[in-house]
Amino acid sequence: MKKIFVFFWLIGLTPLFAGELGFLFFGDQGTATPSQYRVAKSMVGFCENNLCDFVALLGDNFYPSGVSSISDRLWRSAFEEPYKDLQIPFYATLGNHDYKGNIKAQIDYTKKSSVWRMPSKYYSFSKGDVDFFVLDTNDFTKTQKSWLESEIQKSKNRWKVVYGHHPIFSYGGHGNNETLKNELLPILEGRIDFYLSGHDHSKQVIQKKSSDLTFIVSGAAAQTEPVKRSRLALYNSATLGFAHFLITKNKAILKFLDKNGNLDYTQTFDLE
Repeated sequence: MKKIFVFFWLIGLTPLFAGELGFLFFGDQGTATPSQYRVAKSMVGFCENNLCDFVALLGDNFYPSGVSSISDRLWRSAFEEPYKDLQIPFYATLGNHDYKGNIKAQIDYTKKSSVWRMPSKYYSFSKGDVDFFVLDTNDFTKTQKSWLESEIQKSKNRWKVVYGHHPIFSYGGHGNNETLKNELLPILEGRIDFYLSGHDHSKQVIQKKSSDLTFIVSGAAAQTEPVKRSRLALYNSATLGFAHFLITKNKAILKFLDKNGNLDYTQTFDLE
């Protein structure tokens, strides 16, 4: 069971703890527009003073229709150029716009790039005290469902994070995903700490009263859209920006930053 402490800070930094793991997470970024480059520049500035071991990339990596091949020009304009100064691995998942192009090309680019990581449509990896499970929520098949259940069962780390492109719950334009609510949510509840997603172009933190699982939407790295108000949304913003997690053995510190890298919101989770 996690104890949750909520803070709203306009300035200042959260103190670091020993043995920490830090990572950025965001989606819906692949527009190759000035907004994407502006937010990316702020990420670089943020990571100069904060721990950034890798990026959890939440899908819609290339607009409007994915990539055609590993040589598509969008690799340079929507990925390599905007994030060249981060110099950390990007563990990517597929979004609905990626599905309009060559999915295999995004998987194959893993062999070509020194930083792009997508070994398959869905996969898992571990960092520090955290196990990560990366889903393909465009096609949540019975095979993938069985794989996820098995991977979670084998997990030994204290923290467990699942991420995919589509939210389960959201107060953005797309709203809740009933398929994932019925098929994925029962696997996660009571076993997973955080579910990260994009798809809606906003920044949200949602905590259901009946669940210890926290739902986080970070899809505003290049574009935004309106959000609805809700008592269940601890944070709900329609502004450009990105998210960061600092996770230690007993704490997880979430930060949402705006397009200039200024702190909009932070929340600390204690693991008992």
